[in-house]
Amino acid sequence: MSNGTAGVPGSMTSAGGTVSATPTASRVPAVLRGRAELGVALLLAVLAIVIAFDTAHIRDTAINAGVMGPRVVPSIIAVALGLCSIALAVSVLRGGRAAAEEGEDIDLTLPAHWPTVFGLAGVILAYALTLDFLGFVVSSTLLFYGAALLLGSKRYFWALAIGAVLAVGVFYGFVLGLGIPLPAGLLTGIL
Repeated sequence: MSNGTAGVPGSMTSAGGTVSATPTASRVPAVLRGRAELGVALLLAVLAIVIAFDTAHIRDTAINAGVMGPRVVPSIIAVALGLCSIALAVSVLRGGRAAAEEGEDIDLTLPAHWPTVFGLAGVILAYALTLDFLGFVVSSTLLFYGAALLLGSKRYFWALAIGAVLAVGVFYGFVLGLGIPLPAGLLTGIL
């Protein structure tokens, strides 16, 4: 007795009837199968809505009233995110797919190297806890140095030197260039 499913991929015939080998695939509508990029489009749309909602609730005061006002840039960002969301959804629904990255040398079948992940999380936590005491330059140098070592750098001196140069450059870029004070910490009076 044939039930019309013989030879259909993903199904097996048993004594009781047809059993699907991929039960989760049958739950997803056919139009959405293989289109995970729609999730990114949805995320962009949600971000656009949240930014637009928050922008609409910005109050105009005498302090923030200016030529453009405080709503212009967030409005531009919300509109741009919304347009990107629509364009991505249309592209995916019309059959557009992102090309696979061929230059990657990462084997996705291997599990994550958890000591590195937790080490990086620890370095970032230490950075957050010591920023005020040690100061931006010292903490940022140690953050760069620790991250470089955890990611496999064997050039210990160069990792420390590059971290220090970057930290000092960013410090002066913020303090002198943008007028945003960063904590000097241990180097107060030197920087």
